[in-house]
Amino acid sequence: MALKKVKGNIERMFDKNLTDLVRGIRNNKENEAKYISQCMEDIKQELRQDNLSVKSNAIAKLTYLQMLGYDISWAGFNIIEVMSSSKFTLKRIGYLAASQSFHCDSELLMLTTNMIRKELNSQNQYEAG
Repeated sequence: MALKKVKGNIERMFDKNLTDLVRGIRNNKENEAKYISQCMEDIKQELRQDNLSVKSNAIAKLTYLQMLGYDISWAGFNIIEVMSSSKFTLKRIGYLAASQSFHCDSELLMLTTNMIRKELNSQNQYEAG
């Protein structure tokens, strides 16, 4: 168990964050499409991990890529998973991604609406506001 935790911390140390993604896009202007394609593959690997902080980091990067015009509709369930986190900082990233990527015809809106309703009715002051 302890070895798995140490291994997870070491792997997380080498994950790129949003700042690294922005720097990489700026530095690879001539090969931007190729660089972003490689980043998308890295993000998909991060979304397969169990750690929610790694997933929220990946969702933050996807949100930025969505603002640049890339399609992230395939990550809807991952966004909902981050939205359901008990940590407010992770939850905020999930809500930001949902507000930017979910459209009125999205099938995930029902899940999102029910999650918001549940949080507003929660006894936890940090969830209900």
